[in-house]
Amino acid sequence: RSVEHAALKTNEGYQLVSHISGILKSSGINAEYGALQTPRLEQLPSHPDLPNVLKKTPGGMVLVDSALHLVPPDQLDVSLVDAILITNNSQMSALPYIMTDPEFHGRVYATEPCVLMGRLALIALCKYIEQCPTRRSEVDMNCIPSHVHPIFKQKGQIRQVYNKDVIDTCFAKITPVRYNEQVDLFGLVDCVPLPAGHSIGSANWVIKAGDYKISYISSSSKLTNHTLPMEVISLANPDVLLLSNLSLNPMYFPDNTLSEVCNVVTSTVKAGGNVLIPCHSTGVILDLIEWLIQNLNKNSLSDVPIIIVSPVADAALAHPDIYGEWLNDAKQAKLYIPELPFQHSQLIKSKRIHHFSNVADGMREVYKTPCIVFAGHPSLRCGDAVLLLEKWRDDNHNAAILIESEFSFPTTLAPFLPMAMRSYFCPIDPSINYTQASKLIKDIRPKTVVTSPTYFRAPVSHPNRSDLVLVSDVQVVELGVGETVNLQQPQTSINVELSLEQLDQLNMQPLKTNEGYQLVSHISGILKARDNKPSLGPLILTVQVV
Repeated sequence: RSVEHAALKTNEGYQLVSHISGILKSSGINAEYGALQTPRLEQLPSHPDLPNVLKKTPGGMVLVDSALHLVPPDQLDVSLVDAILITNNSQMSALPYIMTDPEFHGRVYATEPCVLMGRLALIALCKYIEQCPTRRSEVDMNCIPSHVHPIFKQKGQIRQVYNKDVIDTCFAKITPVRYNEQVDLFGLVDCVPLPAGHSIGSANWVIKAGDYKISYISSSSKLTNHTLPMEVISLANPDVLLLSNLSLNPMYFPDNTLSEVCNVVTSTVKAGGNVLIPCHSTGVILDLIEWLIQNLNKNSLSDVPIIIVSPVADAALAHPDIYGEWLNDAKQAKLYIPELPFQHSQLIKSKRIHHFSNVADGMREVYKTPCIVFAGHPSLRCGDAVLLLEKWRDDNHNAAILIESEFSFPTTLAPFLPMAMRSYFCPIDPSINYTQASKLIKDIRPKTVVTSPTYFRAPVSHPNRSDLVLVSDVQVVELGVGETVNLQQPQTSINVELSLEQLDQLNMQPLKTNEGYQLVSHISGILKARDNKPSLGPLILTVQVV
């Protein structure tokens, strides 16, 4: 109201303008949002081996000043792959590299929620990469000396992250399946996905080739969470058990770390500090939000805003509610009230939870101290979490809680140290641990177990912990990274389909066996096969009773 306006003639007519000056203030979150700029990190001293690309942290760690890159499986001959069975949406980052390989002609199967959530996770990753300054994307990974990290010995294998068009093209080719749906692979193998209990749509697989049975267990959980519980009975008595993706941090129990997260959040916001939780947009965040809401309500902290920052936040929060059939009984029951399965949906409507695509997408309008922010990327090498950590790092009232188990705690935080902001490592990994996996082997009674050799060695930091070692009383075949194991099934018999007319022609006779009497008949005819499905032509009937 104190500004004096004057008329200014422009190409669009007259407009009212005024020259003003003053101090530009911000509520704490910058409104400008383009390339991810981190001045303090960019001013770290250069490493003499490759100036302007390699940086040195105060702690002596060497950093590569580039955009995030991925290392797809280079030992895999994709021309030999007939089918890929997806077990979890967090294990799909290599798919675009495989599916765009001209030598790949196989099929990919995943549950519908896995397809959707996996696509969202990869799109989020692409958006994070787009935030990086152009010069970082142009760094040649082949020029990085191998002493920086062993990964740089794999020249030519470090790849740039794909774009959204590639993701959409690849995911459109994935065949969605439902639990207990039988998938016929070329008439030779039947595959059935079963609930794994880890996250929405996570699946273990039963693979059958005639009488030969393989149970594939990966990223499974015995904990009670929002998903359908793990199905075990159908996995029992296989010839081979493929076991992978056990807990990455078995020293930490998820129930304990969930409680610790709630305690740290409560004490921090009570002291007037902000809490940053770098995490993925899908997965454990759904359960963690509900735990936090209950804990905050108990401590009369219901006015503390919860903010979720992710390029796919809108879709990642909305879609779990439409997958009621994939949720546990308690969540499904809410659909018949009717009520949305997850609390966050109602809390978004009541403005208790806010979500934004990035920190400049209106976050400053709801931001206040204290607050709780979930943001990506959990590696702290890109994304809005980096901006927020840089903003809050000098205040010891603030706290950062790392909950994703796949990232090393000291390595993740190394570029930001020293800092006054408190940091905690509370990995919430619902995957089965070694004790649970050992019991699972006893329960399902496989003839052979195929798994990683690392599961039979205790961690260097805990050499005497027997609970951190997998125990198996059956034959074990160790399968290392990049290795291939040929599972040769004994071909003792084949199943042949008979028509109803052929069945009517059979003269069944009783035969005494070890299991009692069974009806049998000797038949002969012309064996035919089409699409790998054998059948018999016209029958030549004979009767022979043994």
